[in-house]
Amino acid sequence: MLLGVLISTTATGQHVASTSIEEEYDYLTAKWLEASLDLKEYSGLTTFCKDASYKEQTIGLLQALHHYDSLVLDIINDPANIGSISHKEYKKTFKDIEKFETNYGIKEFISLLNESCATRRDLERNKKDLSKESGMYSYDGQLLVLETQLHKFLKHIDKKVVAIDEHLHLIHPDHIKSIKLLARTE
Repeated sequence: MLLGVLISTTATGQHVASTSIEEEYDYLTAKWLEASLDLKEYSGLTTFCKDASYKEQTIGLLQALHHYDSLVLDIINDPANIGSISHKEYKKTFKDIEKFETNYGIKEFISLLNESCATRRDLERNKKDLSKESGMYSYDGQLLVLETQLHKFLKHIDKKVVAIDEHLHLIHPDHIKSIKLLARTE
């Protein structure tokens, strides 16, 4: 899975992005929506809890999205870029990225998934006893509660990721004057 900007080296030793931020964010958005859909199901949560590489890959995907959000914030907040983006679109983009970064960051995601893994583990340990219960206290009821909690949190992340992706297609961060932020020297 590609989680970074493709880099090529120029004759001067600078690295230049060969994939646009928009294209990379489109790719990451599609990958995130696949992962999120899987995590909303008990079987996907089980895979996340038991498979370290799947867990690492999923967290890495969310980290990459947050990285690009930070990059876009740097671009749109650069004073040299004032006037490159409409004020209305700037405010919408900034608000969505800020909410995503603040409320749905890596720490919040990992915390919720770790709690969910612990709940899943308890459900499996007590499956026999819970099967005797009824309603929301039964195994199936508790499983539904767990999936609902995950679905609610992941749906918020999905909405923000998609909204930010749509903003990127309106502001075209790769065409803004400060594209120099993408270049790195070693």
